[in-house]
Amino acid sequence: MPIDARTKLYLLMGNPVDHSLSPAMHNAAFANLALNSIYVACRVENDCIAPAVMGMRALNIAGANVTSPFKETVIPYLDSISAQSEQIKSVNTIINQEGKLYGTTTDGEGFYLSLLQVAPAYKKDQSILVFGSGGAARAVAFTLAGEGSGEIVIINRSRTRGQQFSDMLMRKTPLAKSVFLPLSEQSIRKALSRCSLVVYALPVDSPEFLEALSKMGSFRKEQLLFDLRYKPERTAVMQAFEDKGGDAYNGLSMLFWQAVKSFEMFTGRSAPEGIMKKTAGL
Repeated sequence: MPIDARTKLYLLMGNPVDHSLSPAMHNAAFANLALNSIYVACRVENDCIAPAVMGMRALNIAGANVTSPFKETVIPYLDSISAQSEQIKSVNTIINQEGKLYGTTTDGEGFYLSLLQVAPAYKKDQSILVFGSGGAARAVAFTLAGEGSGEIVIINRSRTRGQQFSDMLMRKTPLAKSVFLPLSEQSIRKALSRCSLVVYALPVDSPEFLEALSKMGSFRKEQLLFDLRYKPERTAVMQAFEDKGGDAYNGLSMLFWQAVKSFEMFTGRSAPEGIMKKTAGL
């Protein structure tokens, strides 16, 4: 479909964005449904998020996805946000509603759909380790807590952010137990010994995490690790976890599902999941 004055424009705002598969998925979906829309990735400098959001209003941008490092810092510049985004302080989807910008998150739902797809026997009441405290980590933990997790252990380099994260889960969800452990090889080994699901939500391979894995015995086969990164396809963390007998997955399936949910919010149409999945390489 040709681009014209009626074409709706959707953005990905983050830094970096060059690696993102979101434009390919959304544009393939627009083409499949013959929607006069286009989706482009925009690198936003760290001190420019405010004018970037104001530009959405000025240029009548129809919607946007938000990725690192802006999922939290974008919030003050929106007109309203969903209840979940308010609780976890994270937005990954913005919808322009007649000049009013509404923010919400599809990260948690996207992760949970991915989890059920690759691990249909997943038991909801298990203990879970969440490694990191960024927007995606908070969204995933919030969703898992709401789905009936028995315990969520938070490990994070910043004690303040990690403890606040743990406290939020106890206040805002039906979770029975959440604890914060400091980032250390000993804490990681302690958490890994009792957690059946590990959500790795850091942008780099943690030396402490890799060291802890190297000193662990074999995992139970049902122990799972999800590294929320999807590039590279296999990370050092994933390989080290599998070397101990666990199953490890990257974040590509999560990206696909959160994109599906964002697309449906953007357009009010059911997403062509097969087209989007093929475009993502799933």
